Amino acid sequence: EKLTQEQKVEKLIKQLQDQNVDVRMNAVRALGKIGTPEAIKAAEDAIPFLIQQLQNDQDKWVRMLAAMALGPIGEGAVNAVPTLIQALQDQDVSVRYYAAYALGKIGEGAVNAVPTLIQAFQDPHATVRQGAAEALEKIGTPEALKAVEEYQSRQ
Repeated sequence: EKLTQEQKVEKLIKQLQDQNVDVRMNAVRALGKIGTPEAIKAAEDAIPFLIQQLQNDQDKWVRMLAAMALGPIGEGAVNAVPTLIQALQDQDVSVRYYAAYALGKIGEGAVNAVPTLIQAFQDPHATVRQGAAEALEKIGTPEALKAVEEYQSRQ
């Protein structure tokens, strides 16, 4: 039988608890990909789990995919902002980049991330610096936009 969108998301949320890292990764990836309004609404139910993966998972791929999955949820993922701010300091470059990406997708709701995103201009990796600039542009406060201008004039 065909699963409803909600049933699919519930199944994926259960898989986030799986012992197997590949199962967890695929669940996170699938939640991020389901792009319909219903799915995004349903994916919002997974936010607490995604936050948990991002904070606690030992596997950098799982942390990266959790940050990546929070992006498409956008404004609905505003509760993840404090965790995404922490993730900007992750030792893994991909986690840092996708944390910036997700904060940009959250937009104005991520205003508390502005100081940390500005600090990310010091990141040794250009992708992270670029991700921070894009996120700051999307957050769009005067402080954020001024920081991006200054950063770009130094490039």
